[in-house]
Amino acid sequence: MSAAYPVHLTVNDNTNVTIEISPALSVDEVRAALYAAAGYAPSADLVIRLSRPNGVLLPVGPHIPANSADSRYILDVKPGLGALSATGSSGSGALGNALDVVTALLDKVTLLKDKMTVISLDPKEPPTTRKLRDALPPAERTIFDKAVTEHLKHPTFDIWQWEEPAMVDLLVHMFLEFKLLEHFKIDEGVLRSFLESVRRSYNFNPFHNFRHCFCVTQMMYGLLHVTGVHEKLTPLEKLTLLVSCIGHDLDHPGFNNAYQVNASTELSLLYNDISPLENHHAAVLFTILRSPETNVLKPLNDADYKECRKQIIGCILATDMAKHGELMLRFKGYAEAGFSFDDAAHRSLLLQMITKCADISNEVRPKQISEPWVDNLLEEFFTQSDREKAEGLPFAPFMDRQKVTKSGAQVGFIQFVMIPLFELVAKVLPNMEEPVITPIRKALEYYKALGAGPTA
Repeated sequence: MSAAYPVHLTVNDNTNVTIEISPALSVDEVRAALYAAAGYAPSADLVIRLSRPNGVLLPVGPHIPANSADSRYILDVKPGLGALSATGSSGSGALGNALDVVTALLDKVTLLKDKMTVISLDPKEPPTTRKLRDALPPAERTIFDKAVTEHLKHPTFDIWQWEEPAMVDLLVHMFLEFKLLEHFKIDEGVLRSFLESVRRSYNFNPFHNFRHCFCVTQMMYGLLHVTGVHEKLTPLEKLTLLVSCIGHDLDHPGFNNAYQVNASTELSLLYNDISPLENHHAAVLFTILRSPETNVLKPLNDADYKECRKQIIGCILATDMAKHGELMLRFKGYAEAGFSFDDAAHRSLLLQMITKCADISNEVRPKQISEPWVDNLLEEFFTQSDREKAEGLPFAPFMDRQKVTKSGAQVGFIQFVMIPLFELVAKVLPNMEEPVITPIRKALEYYKALGAGPTA
C-alpha cells in the first residue's frame, strides 16, 4: 500500500480542511474524499474545482501533489454541469470528471483575478492585498551588464548560475531587447505579473520545471540571434515564440503522455488521449492570460490576437514527440522545394520547428551545463517507470532504471532525434553548424565514449 500523505485545502473560500490521500486510491475515491471535505455526498449535480492558490487548475485524482498548510489548494464544490453526465451509461462517471475539468478551465478564471491580486511573493507569508504587478515594480528589476545580455544571445549561456527571480528579469530583458513592449504597448508590470504567475505554475519536477522553461526560452532566443532569423520575423512572431516557450510545459505533472493515456487520467479523458499534456499546457497558459493583471496579449487587436493564439497553440502542440515524424516530413518538403518566408504556412511551421529545437536543445550547451539535465530527466523517467510497474501499467524500456544507462539513453536520442532535427532546420536557417550542430556531434561522441568505459 502506497503511503498516505496530507493535502491541505481551503473549501469554498472559507474553511480550512486537511485530508489524506494515497496514490493507491482510485479517482472516484479521491473525488469522494473531496466531496466529504466540502460537506457533500458525491452527486452528478455538483462540480469539483481544485486549483493552486494562484488559480491554476489541478486535475482531480490520486496523484494530487502534496502541499503545506501555508499553500493550501482551493477546493470549490457547487452545482454545475454534473447533470450532463447523469446519462446512466457506464462511462458517465468519466464524462463527469472531464466536465469538471472543462468547467474549471472556463469558469474558474472568474476567480483568477481575485486570486492573483492577493498572492505575496513569499508563499510562507500571509496573503497581502498588494497586487502582483506591484510586487516587482520596473524600477527594481535587475540591471545586467552588457557581457551578460550579449552572452544571453548564445547557446553557451550558463542557465545554472541564476536563481528564479533573476531568470524572470532575464526573460523581461528578452521582451525589451526585441522592443515588444514598445511595439505592442505592453505594460511591464503586466509582463512581470504574467511571468510570476507562470513561474508559480511550474511544478517542482526534477526536469519539467521553471528552470527548464527558462532554458528552452533562452535557447530559442539564442537560436534567433546566432542565425539572424530574428531580423526576418515580425514582432508578432517574436512575441509568439517567447510566450510559447515560456508556457510550453506549464503545470507539467512529471509523468508523460503515455502514462496519462495508460492510466486514464483526467487529462487523457479531457483531451481524448490526444496530446493531453501539451493541450493542458496551452490551456493553463491561456487561463493565465485571461486575467487582466497577467494578460500580455491584451493590447493586441482582434486579428493579431487570433493569429498569435493560433500560432502559440501550434508551437506548444508541436512539442509532443508523437508528432515529431509528421512535422519533420512536412518541413523537409518545404526545405527541399525551396523554403519561402513569403509563404504563411512555411513561416508557421518554422516557428514550430524552432520551438521543437529549443525544447530538446540541452546537448547544444557545453557539457558542464547540459549533463545535469540528463540526470534530472532520468530521475523523472525512473520515477514514472516505478509508478507504472506498481500500477501494472505498460512502461517504456528507456525509462526502466534496471536497464537504462546515461550513455545509452543519450546516444540514441542524440543520433536519431536531435541531429536529424537540427540538420533539417539548418537547411533553412544559416550559421547553425559551428555554434549549434558541432556541439551536438561532440556530445554524441562523449556519450559513446562514456558507454564504452575506460578501455575506449
